[in-house]
This record gives sequence, structure tokens and C-alpha cells, in this order.
Amino acid sequence: MDSFVGASFSTRAARLRALLRRDDGTTLPELLTVMAILALVLTPLVGSFTTALRHETDQSQREAAYSAGRLAVQRMRTDVHCASAVTGAAPQKNSFGGFTLTLTEASEGSNGWCPTVIPTGTGASGVQWCTIPVGSSTTRFRLYRYLGLDPNDCDGGPGSTFQIDYIAPPVGGWPTNTRVSPSPSDWIGNVWPTAATCPAGRLPTLAILLNTSVDPDATPYRHYQLRDSLALRNAVRCT
Repeated sequence: MDSFVGASFSTRAARLRALLRRDDGTTLPELLTVMAILALVLTPLVGSFTTALRHETDQSQREAAYSAGRLAVQRMRTDVHCASAVTGAAPQKNSFGGFTLTLTEASEGSNGWCPTVIPTGTGASGVQWCTIPVGSSTTRFRLYRYLGLDPNDCDGGPGSTFQIDYIAPPVGGWPTNTRVSPSPSDWIGNVWPTAATCPAGRLPTLAILLNTSVDPDATPYRHYQLRDSLALRNAVRCT
């Protein structure tokens, strides 16, 4: 009995050694079968990771547009609140293809001076906000802020502070303004729906409609719109 068990074990061991010494490898049908199984398992996993990455990128781009819009409106709100008047028609079509809003501000040391708007030592007495088209586009504008009263200086050059890229037309089109005279031939690039309104006993107010987009040319449906009505707190009350 012991010799039979020993012989059987020796036989199995010999067969195992012979099997391990074989070098014929994996057959083509076996390889194709494994690859097919891996494809079935990995395809949905890769698709899931790709979708998640695409959504994460989209969300990051949206948040960047939202954040830029909110910061610009916050800066604009401070300027308008400290303004004593709107210079000329509000807004004005500029020579760059957009619109410029000019605000009269109290200069350093005078009544109503806001250091957060007119920094010490600048001597400026006004602030401008302007939209400048990107190339010849009518759907993509950049928003700039300029410390001064010359409408030709708010052009994205030296002294102009960049605020937002990808200002796009709102869903209903660019806002018009019946109070601007003479009325411009088009309202492309306008973010000020009304001129300064002045209800009796109240402060003059300006309306803003700011529409930001991640890419208004490729994905116009991805946008973020902000509306606000801003009072000129340093202005004389309306009569």
C-alpha cells in the first residue's frame, strides 16, 4: 500500500514538472477570450471615469465664471454707491465696439471721498466700466474698469483693470436703453439696461444685467446671469 501511494505521488509530481517545463504558452483563442472579458469589464469603468472627469471640468469652469461675475458686480456696486453722478449719457457706445459707463467720484480729501474707489494720491475724479469685444466677436466681451474720465482709456490697455472674460448676450438679447440719446445703432455689449432713474425723494439708481458664460460661442447654454439695481449714494436726492 505504501509503495502504491509513493508511486502515485511520484507520478503526479513528474506530470507537474513536465507541465511546468512546457513553453507552448497561451493559445490564441484563450488570449482572445481573456481580452474580450477584460473589455466587457473595463469599458463601463472607463466610461464612468471619463464622465466623472468631464463633469468635474464643467463644474470648475462654471464656478470660475460665477465667481468672476460676482466679484465684478461687487466691485461695480462699490463704485456706483460712491458715485455722485453719471457723466453724460449712461452708458455710451465706445469706439471699441462695446459700451462704457462713466461715474463721477469725489476726489481725495473732498466730501464723499471713498478711498476704496479713488486711492490716495491718484487725483482721479471718476471711474469707468467698459466692455471690449474679443476680436470681431459680437457674443464674447471682456469687462474692464478704468480709473479716470477719458472714455478712450478704458480699452484693456495700461491702467485698465481686467474683470471678466466671456461676457455674453443674455437669453433675450443685449439690453437696450431708451433713455440714451442719441440712441446707438446697436446695443451689442451693453450691460446697463437703463440710464440713471430718479424717483422723487430717492437717490438715482442704475440697473445692471450681467451675463457671464464659460464659452458663449461653443456652449451658449452654459451661462450665469446677475441682475442688480444700484443707488448712487453720494448723489443729491431726486426732486
